[in-house]
Amino acid sequence: MKSRFHGAATLSVLAVSALALSACTSTDGGDGGEAAAGGESEVSLINPGTLTVCSDIPYAPFEYVEDGETVGFDIDLVNNIAEDMGVETEFITTSFEAIETGSALDTDQCDLAASGMTITEERESVMDFSEPYVADNLGLLVAPGSGIGSVADIEGRRVGVQQATTGETYAQENGADVVQYEDSALMIQGLNTGDVEAVVANISVTGPAIDDNPELELVEEIETGEELGLAVKTGNTALLEQVDESLAAMEEDGTLEDLKAEWLGATGAEGSASPEPAAS
Repeated sequence: MKSRFHGAATLSVLAVSALALSACTSTDGGDGGEAAAGGESEVSLINPGTLTVCSDIPYAPFEYVEDGETVGFDIDLVNNIAEDMGVETEFITTSFEAIETGSALDTDQCDLAASGMTITEERESVMDFSEPYVADNLGLLVAPGSGIGSVADIEGRRVGVQQATTGETYAQENGADVVQYEDSALMIQGLNTGDVEAVVANISVTGPAIDDNPELELVEEIETGEELGLAVKTGNTALLEQVDESLAAMEEDGTLEDLKAEWLGATGAEGSASPEPAAS
């Protein structure tokens, strides 16, 4: 998938436009709160004092439940952003279809979408993305004895995908008999039970699946150039700028690399192994 970068010049124009069109709104919901540093518009949240986040759970290692607590790469990432903003976080389990079509953001179910989501042209038409925070190719994961050794072998074969993902699109384009699953956990379960012979999913997902199911085999990494981003409602410039500032700070001080090492490890996205996720 093509990567998408939001240039500083574009952000500056949007910021000026936002200032000209709207008054400042405090993140704590107060009327007439103090202006943000540098005179920029403050972030308006749907629930004052709380950054509400739509996330497709479970989607290990980005977001899943362990011992009754929602954990993962995106969870830690967003918590860092919320800390910079001085607000709490609330994660709402949302179908990936509602996230990637922009409907969850457009209907104000949440301020931010964080769900290991690839930046694509189609998605950019319905929401605004942050700078990319992870590079993540697709992978072809197969069950023992499948006889599938590469993408060239999936034509006409039952291949599992998570619905509305880039993996689904790729499998369809290569002639697979595509079987949709609502979430990644059900997709891997389908592979283990023989419902499908293979799955196409991001490397960041196939890594943890192999850790938890050593009999599965990653037979091909598919170079797609995909990059993952966080998303906000189209035109929510103030929040987008805050997110990008926090991501840049995490990049500079090493926090982002630490999160990648913790959650993605040496066989996941960007060439690192993934930890073993809890069943959820």
